[in-house]
Amino acid sequence: MLARSLVVVLLGTAPALQAQSVVCVGGGTGGPFPLLGTGGGGSFPSDLPPHAGVYTLNVPALPMGASVVSEVRLNGLTHTYASDLHFVLTSPSGVAHNLSYRRGGACNLGGDYVFVPGCSTATLADWSCANLISSGVFAQFFGLWPDGEAGLVNVSIGAIPAVPGPWTLSIYDWTPGDVGGLNSWELCFGAAPSPAVFAPVAAPIVTTPPYDSLRFGPVVKLAWYGDPCATSYDVEVDGVVVGASASSSINYSSSPGGHTWRVRSRNVAGVGTWSEPMTYFDLGLPPATCQGSSLATLFDRDTSSGPGSILYFDVNVLRPSGILVSELDTNTTKPINSTIGLQVYLKAGTHVGATSAAGAWTLISSGTGVSQGPDAPTLVDVDDFQIPFGLHALGLRITGGGHAFSYASGASSSAANADVALTFGQLQETAFVSVPTPSRVWNGALRYDCIGEPAVYCTGGTTSNACSASITASAQPSATLATPCRILVERVEGQKQGLVFYGVDNAGFAPLPWGAASTSFLCVRPPTERGNAMSSGGAAGACNGVLGLDWNAHQNAHPAALGSPFAVGDKVYVQGWFRDPLAPLRTNLSNALELTVRP
Repeated sequence: MLARSLVVVLLGTAPALQAQSVVCVGGGTGGPFPLLGTGGGGSFPSDLPPHAGVYTLNVPALPMGASVVSEVRLNGLTHTYASDLHFVLTSPSGVAHNLSYRRGGACNLGGDYVFVPGCSTATLADWSCANLISSGVFAQFFGLWPDGEAGLVNVSIGAIPAVPGPWTLSIYDWTPGDVGGLNSWELCFGAAPSPAVFAPVAAPIVTTPPYDSLRFGPVVKLAWYGDPCATSYDVEVDGVVVGASASSSINYSSSPGGHTWRVRSRNVAGVGTWSEPMTYFDLGLPPATCQGSSLATLFDRDTSSGPGSILYFDVNVLRPSGILVSELDTNTTKPINSTIGLQVYLKAGTHVGATSAAGAWTLISSGTGVSQGPDAPTLVDVDDFQIPFGLHALGLRITGGGHAFSYASGASSSAANADVALTFGQLQETAFVSVPTPSRVWNGALRYDCIGEPAVYCTGGTTSNACSASITASAQPSATLATPCRILVERVEGQKQGLVFYGVDNAGFAPLPWGAASTSFLCVRPPTERGNAMSSGGAAGACNGVLGLDWNAHQNAHPAALGSPFAVGDKVYVQGWFRDPLAPLRTNLSNALELTVRP
């Protein structure tokens, strides 16, 4: 005997789904949740929170013609902060299915709620609120939950087989501070639905990579919230649809440089709205082990030049953190054991077309050495200088003597290793004035160190929406602000106010708990300097917000900022802070970054 009589429910108005008859079995147990405490304690996504409310419903026999689940009805559900909650339906065979994972914001629940498959009706209630989410019919929502993690699968309700036996509804609370309850629940069954006839409506919410973030190639993972209404997704990069994905992510074969991408949902009825365009910068291959300490060309002169002449060549630094040049070997016509002076000029981009533009060049370094004569390396100890990531040009001018150099042909036109690639070159008898002579190869060697990457330390907190903010920097800061240094805090909760702050002395400092029951730690020792407050952007309830600090712009705008003026070797400790109204202290912190100031 079924526990509830036949109920006919109209699911939309399209012909294929005009009037699907469903039968609901009632009598599911209810009770308070969590069973102990006020929630929290889980570790996304591997460990579910303890003390879940677990409610059973026995289905002794299936209604005639029923082959799948069609609805899950929750009667008398109450809870503050709907975004804390995670609903899971487990079949008698033991398969656990996500119904809704952490949807909504700081909203309260108090009424009767029905979960149905996505695209099963043209109009569904909106799971959002000013204060209270009203009773209604709602589509499933998988959020950021990875399919299969912790044994929970992201499957449409309409694809869950109808079987008799004991079913279980579990309600998990991911954040402490609130309690709720359920009066009872029902499980509804029906015939397998026709293919979805309602096209997706909502634009997907992108999660990875966040806006304007930095990534190493050659493969970059693009990810977004799963849409129960979608059977696949179109992914567009730089204006070209690069493929379709059956899941909520794709491993994209990226190329170095900036890229803009977006995604939309698709099913047999059509396509949905494109997501907001997102951008990221592909830094190329991750840095290999440093190949220094030097990159040499050849010491085999074909000819020479007079005193004061300048040799140009291009330097493409392949390491994202740059290189630090401390010495050079060069080939000179000066007599053996005589003193040689060397001036080093640097400009961004190639030297080609810029040999007469003196204002485009910076005298970045100089030094002296003792000549070893032609075709032998003369070591010159120059003031240390940094060449940042990317293409730059060097101009080397010997004072009091001339260059010995070769003609460029074939393999002699370039030299490279995993850190840097040199492309040659032109000679100018009078620096920045006379007509340059092309196809000239500098005979010499760069002696350099690989600049270490910014070091991540400490642990970021887990927010009320299961986000864990992570901090990165594009490069080490420069004492002369010669190198761009942009600090990004990614995976911040969307639409939250926040900022980046830093300190300059962490000696003997141990991270401190941010507050009672907080998962965040203060990892930067006071006193601290704060960047400008900003919105994280992204979508509310999602982990796609970003905070940033342009280090050079901040130092230029605040010449008396903490730590100024910075010297080579100084340390900087950086962390992100942002609002999280449901967390202890109503805020959370990212992990932290240790930076080392370079020239």
